[in-house]
Amino acid sequence: MKKIRKKVSIKTRILASILLLLVIIFLGIIFSFNNLVNTYIEKNSNSELRKATSLVEHFDKSLIPQKPPKEKPMPKEFESHEYEKNEFPEFMKGALEKVKMAEMNSNAEAMVIDSNYNLEFPTREEDFFRDIDEYENILNQIKYEKINLNNNENFKISTNGGRYYASILKIQSIESKEVSEENYLVLFIDISSTLNLANQINTVLIAVMCIAGILAILTAIILSNKIAKPIQQLCGFAKNIGKGDFSESEFDFSDRELDELSQIMNKSVKYLDKYDKEQKIFFQNASHELRTPLMSIKGYAEAIKYNVIDKNSASDIILEESNRLSDMVEELLYISKIDNITKDYNLIDCDMREILSNCTLKQKASAISKGIEFKYDFDEDEVILNCDEKSMYRAFLNIIENALRYANSQIIIGCKRLDSNIIIYIEDDGDGIKKEDLNHVFDRFYKGNKGKNGIGLSIVKSIIEKHNGRVYAQNTELGAKFVVSINNENIKGLS
Repeated sequence: MKKIRKKVSIKTRILASILLLLVIIFLGIIFSFNNLVNTYIEKNSNSELRKATSLVEHFDKSLIPQKPPKEKPMPKEFESHEYEKNEFPEFMKGALEKVKMAEMNSNAEAMVIDSNYNLEFPTREEDFFRDIDEYENILNQIKYEKINLNNNENFKISTNGGRYYASILKIQSIESKEVSEENYLVLFIDISSTLNLANQINTVLIAVMCIAGILAILTAIILSNKIAKPIQQLCGFAKNIGKGDFSESEFDFSDRELDELSQIMNKSVKYLDKYDKEQKIFFQNASHELRTPLMSIKGYAEAIKYNVIDKNSASDIILEESNRLSDMVEELLYISKIDNITKDYNLIDCDMREILSNCTLKQKASAISKGIEFKYDFDEDEVILNCDEKSMYRAFLNIIENALRYANSQIIIGCKRLDSNIIIYIEDDGDGIKKEDLNHVFDRFYKGNKGKNGIGLSIVKSIIEKHNGRVYAQNTELGAKFVVSINNENIKGLS
C-alpha cells in the first residue's frame, strides 16, 4: 500500500526553512564566538603563566642562600604574633621576590602556600591591598579539588568570586642542612571579566536572534502570501479549465515566473478551446455525413422489403453506400487518431521516392481502368526524410486518389530536395480547382465538385502539419497541383 505523505503548505514550508536557517546560522555564530573566546583565554592565560613560571625558575637559579638565617630577638610589637622568635625567614624573602617578579613582568597574580595547603603569603597582617578572602577561596578550591601540588600542567578553577587559570611551581629554600621546608608558588590569572564580556555578547546575540526570528516570521508570512495567493488563483483557473470553461484569465502577476505560467496557461486554454470547438464541429459533421448513407441504406432496404424497387438494383446501391460508409468510418477513425494531442510519431529515415512509388503502385489498377498514366519527376539521389512512414503513405495516397478523380490522362508526381527542404508535388491534367473552392479544399467535410466525403484532404493537412510542414493547392496551365514542403531539420523533436 502506497504511503500517503502529509501535505505541507507553502507558507509553512517557507517559514520553517527560514527559521531553521536562522537557527543554524546563529548557533554557528555563537558556537564559533565562544570557541574563539575560550581559545583566546586559554592561549593568553597559558602564555602569561609560562612567562611568569619562566621568570620564577630563572630567579631560582640566581638566588641561592649563602648563609643560614641568624637568630635575632623579635621586636616587642610582634611578640603577640605566632612567629618564631627569629627574623622573618630568609626563604620567605626569596619567595616575596619571586612573587614581585612574577606580578611585575606578567598579568599573573601569585601566592605562596606550603605542602599542607596553608597560605604563607600574602597574609592579612602584611598586605592590606589584596583580596585575601579570594586568595583563601582559591586555595580552598585547590584543596577541595585535590589538585596535586607537584602537577606541572595549567588548570582551570572556579570560586564564588571568579574563574581563573592557574599553575603551581615548587620552590624550596634551605635554612639548614638538617631542616628542609617545601613551599609552592601558585600563579593565577583572573579570566572572569573576559568570560562576563563573552556572556554579555552571547545575551546580545540571542536577543538579536529573537528579533531576527520575529522579522523572519513576518517576512516569511508576507512572502508566502505573495506566492501562495497567485498559485491559488492559478489553481482556480485550472479547475475551471477542467470543468470545460476555456475563458482566458486576466492575471497580471509581478513575479516573472508566475506571469509566464499564466501566459502559458492562457495559450493552453486557446488551444484547448480551439480543439474543443473543432471536435464538436467534427462530430456534428461526422454525424451528418454518416446519416446520409445510413438513410440511403435504410430506404433501399425498406424498398426491397415492400417490393417497391428491383432487388438487384437496390442491392447494388446498398453495397455502394455500405462501402462508402465503411470508407468514411475508417477515415473518421484515422482523423480522430491523428488529432489526438498526445499522439507520438515513430520517426525513421525514409526515401520519399519509395513512398510515392508505393502509393502509385496501389492505385495503378484504378489508373489503368481510367486511362490515366503516372509520370515521375524524381531526383536521382535519395530524398531522405525523417518521418512517420505510415502517416506519410496515407497522406500522399489520399492526394493521389483525389487526383485520379479529376485527371484526364496523366498525373505528374515530383520529389525534389532543395537545400534542407523537401518539395513534393502531385499535378493532374484535369479542369483544375474552382476559384471559390481553392481556399477550402483542406477544410474538413468540405466537398467540391466530384468530392467524396470531404475528409481525405483534411487528413493530408493534419499529417503534414504534424511533421512541421505545409501543404497547399494551386491551379496551373496543366490542371490542379498539390505541393508539400517540409523542412527536414524541424522534424527531429516530434518523437
